Amino acid sequence: MGQASPVALAPGSTVLTLDGALPVEHLYAGDRLVTRHGARALVAIDRVTLPAGTPIVEMTRNALGGRPDRDVWLPAAQRVLIRDWRAKALYGQAQACVPAGQLVDGEFIRLAELEAEVTGFALRFGRPEVLYADGLELASADVLTVPA
Repeated sequence: MGQASPVALAPGSTVLTLDGALPVEHLYAGDRLVTRHGARALVAIDRVTLPAGTPIVEMTRNALGGRPDRDVWLPAAQRVLIRDWRAKALYGQAQACVPAGQLVDGEFIRLAELEAEVTGFALRFGRPEVLYADGLELASADVLTVPA
């Protein structure tokens, strides 16, 4: 696999907001999204260039026990919150937030590469959040900072 994989949502991802499910391309800073911690305002939306060769994970509809809502792809580094047998079997926890690339099973969740450059969308809240996109629970692009 070629390029490093950034954290971003693919174009066409449907994100759950207080105004309903909207394509990620239609979001703006200040929009309020539904997160695991309630409604949170977006601080920023960064457009991220995903060059050809970027590692991606293709997930078929229902690959994660009823999720996602449709066939989707994510950059391999995009973190996904899992709360099913996978979290227990793979991490010994009831839930885990893991890069999509670690969920690859070769059948329903496959590793691939982008064939052409694509613009992705990194959603930031000013602190890490878990948002809902295409029925998946995805980590925001915010980085957890721990004081030294």
